Amino acid sequence: MRRTRPVWCLAILSLPIGLALDGGSTAWSAETPAPAEAAGAETPAVPAGPTAEAPPGQRHLRPDTPLAWGQVGRDARYVFGRPAHLDRAGWLKLGAVVGTGAALYLVRKDIRDAVQRNRTDSRDRFLDDARNMGKLGTPLAAALGFYISGLARHSDYDTETASLILENLVFASAISGVTQKVIATDRPETGDRIRYFSSNGHSVSGDVTVAASVLAPIIDRHLAIEADNGRGVRFWKRFGAWTLYGTAGLTALQRMDRDRHWAPDVFLGYANGLGIGRLLVDSHRGGRTWRARRGTAEEAGGGDRRVAFDFGPGVMRLSWR
Repeated sequence: MRRTRPVWCLAILSLPIGLALDGGSTAWSAETPAPAEAAGAETPAVPAGPTAEAPPGQRHLRPDTPLAWGQVGRDARYVFGRPAHLDRAGWLKLGAVVGTGAALYLVRKDIRDAVQRNRTDSRDRFLDDARNMGKLGTPLAAALGFYISGLARHSDYDTETASLILENLVFASAISGVTQKVIATDRPETGDRIRYFSSNGHSVSGDVTVAASVLAPIIDRHLAIEADNGRGVRFWKRFGAWTLYGTAGLTALQRMDRDRHWAPDVFLGYANGLGIGRLLVDSHRGGRTWRARRGTAEEAGGGDRRVAFDFGPGVMRLSWR
């Protein structure tokens, strides 16, 4: 009976993070205008993302939405108002996140034992170096780099990326901080207690949240595959994207390796930083329709085939398409 209650609490904790990763409807909503429209009559609407019609050299110079302080408020409304706009696909993805978090809790001690049993001095040093991505200076340096690039290239698009990284850092860290107070878990090295509404808790890894906060603003905006990309460009974009994903994952592994966090803690931290970042990118592009358009453009441009899973009653089919 002692283990049942924490699993349900972990499921509740996963809700905001699951909402961040939900498929949702492809539009903002039927009743709520897209962020560009909600800005008011004085704010001109802009295309949602770099358009295929723009010359390749100018495609990443214009911002997705006008740069203004008011956009931060619209982003907050989009991110934290997401629960009101879930559809069936969104609920399924939410269930997947909640289920994964709960499953990791059930085996968290086994995972911890396996990680600690296989520790070596060389791996400890390697993971300690990778953990630099989880330090506060990393997203701040990335934001500064894009801001300087925006000034040098006269690119509001790069400047917008810098603002998205900072917004993601603030929003995701706020969620991480609040959940650590709502559900306060001991570090594995000190115990396995779970307390509620208590200080000095560590339920969602702040380091992994910080590491994952740079992913979506960079990958979705600068490493996304476009229809006119050649094979070489596609390869390097995918290589860069998976390098970022992997390095953030190494930060998560380092926190478990050093016995500072449980497996569900780092999973929720990763999902938090990545999911909130994706919502912010969607907010600047007027909703999620740009993702569907990008997939269509890739297919029209001869996009690479990939593995797909199809689920049916009592069957799962693996296909290559």
